[in-house]
Amino acid sequence: MAYHSHFNGDTGFKLCCGVPLVPLSPAGAESGFDPVEEAIELFRPNSLFKNFEFRGPGDKLLVYLIIFINSCLRRLAERKPGPPREEARQLLYAHAHDRFALPGQAGFPLSGLFTTPTSREEEETIRTYLRQCREEVGRRLLDRLYGPAAAVPAAAAAAVGAAAPNKHWMAFANRRFLDRTM
Repeated sequence: MAYHSHFNGDTGFKLCCGVPLVPLSPAGAESGFDPVEEAIELFRPNSLFKNFEFRGPGDKLLVYLIIFINSCLRRLAERKPGPPREEARQLLYAHAHDRFALPGQAGFPLSGLFTTPTSREEEETIRTYLRQCREEVGRRLLDRLYGPAAAVPAAAAAAVGAAAPNKHWMAFANRRFLDRTM
């Protein structure tokens, strides 16, 4: 049985295209548990499941972010050997800002689950929110793949910058969650 989102219940968050617009906690803040942190935590266990039962709007966002994390890993796995931290940061930032399909558009990986935006304002809201989530995923995923940058002494920064990504995370680059890709 797959792991589900904590944001499925009546959380009081505004919905846009059937997805809760949960505020993201600032990078490095230990107090907040947000959808990005949840997706990174549940990425590896949920990637092992072939089926996923959607129990609420939080699961839609969780699955979208899991598919995006998988595409980030695939983007990094294309580089042999694995890219150093700084190059990976640039790749993930560029990937987060690539043009991406929105709900209701051709190429959106979960088109049957998200509702189509009803207005131009709603379309801009979901685009901005998903881009913000994608940026945060890339930023936080770097710490999981290469270790936290702030915890590294200045003398060892060059060695960490040249380090390869964590092989236990990169092993999931070839797994497709729900047979979907971005």
